[in-house]
Amino acid sequence: MSQQMPYAPAPPVAPQQPKNGMGTTALVLGIIGLVLTVTILFFWLGGLLGLLALIFGIIGLGKVKKGEATNKGASLTGVILGAISVVAAAAILVFTVLLVDKAAEDLSKELDKLEKDAAATAPKDPGAEGEAPKDGELLALGDGMEFDDGLVATVTDVKKYTPDEFAVGHEAGNDAYEVTVEINNGSDATVDLALGTVEATAGEEGTPAESIIDADSLGMFEGSVTAGKKTTQTFGFSVPKGTENLVLEVSPSFDYESVFWDVKL
Repeated sequence: MSQQMPYAPAPPVAPQQPKNGMGTTALVLGIIGLVLTVTILFFWLGGLLGLLALIFGIIGLGKVKKGEATNKGASLTGVILGAISVVAAAAILVFTVLLVDKAAEDLSKELDKLEKDAAATAPKDPGAEGEAPKDGELLALGDGMEFDDGLVATVTDVKKYTPDEFAVGHEAGNDAYEVTVEINNGSDATVDLALGTVEATAGEEGTPAESIIDADSLGMFEGSVTAGKKTTQTFGFSVPKGTENLVLEVSPSFDYESVFWDVKL
C-alpha cells in the first residue's frame, strides 16, 4: 500500500499596496490652486491647477470605489478644492472682463468730453462769416467784414490826396489815392495788427497799385487794438490816371484771411 505525499502549503500572498497617488495629487493641487486663486493676481493659474485637482480627485475616487486606493478623504477634498478654484477663477475672469469693459467705456466717454470741451474753448479760426461775400463777390465801400472772433474790418473812405515831398512809391503822372480802413475789435482779446496789410490792384485788368510810403502811411497796419476798441488807419496807393476802380485786399493780421473790396473811383 503506497503512502500519499502531503501537499506543501501555498506561500502567503503579499498584500497589494493601495494606489493613493491620484488622491494625494488632487489634494495638493487643490490646495495650491485655491491659494493662487484667492491671491487674484494668479487666478488663471489657480483655476488651471484647480481643474487638474478636480480631474485627479475624480480618478482617485474611482480607485477608492474599486478598492485600489484607501484615501477617499484626500480625493474628495481635492475634488472640492479644485471645484472651488475653478468656479472662483471663472468668477474673477468675468468680473475682470466687465471691469475692463466698464473702464474702457468710461475712458471713451471722458475722451469724448475732453474733445468737446477743447472744441468749445478753442479759439475760433479767424475767417469770413456772417457778412462774408459769396465766392466771386466783392464788398463795396462802407461794407464791414466781420470775422469769426468778432473783429470787423471796414474800408470807410477812398479819396485822392497829395503825398508829401518825401513820399516813396508814387510814380509821376499817376493819381494818389488815400484808403481809410477801420478795424473794430469786437473780440475778447487784443489783436496785434503789426503784420496786417492792405494791397490794391487798379482797373479791370488788375494792375498792381504801388504802395505810397510817407508820413501818413507805412504800407501796413501799425500797433494793436484792444478788445472793445477800434482804430482807423490810412494807406496810400499810386494809381494810373483814368483808372475807374480799385480792388482792395485787406488782411488785418497774419492770423486773418484776406477780404476784398471793389471801390469805384
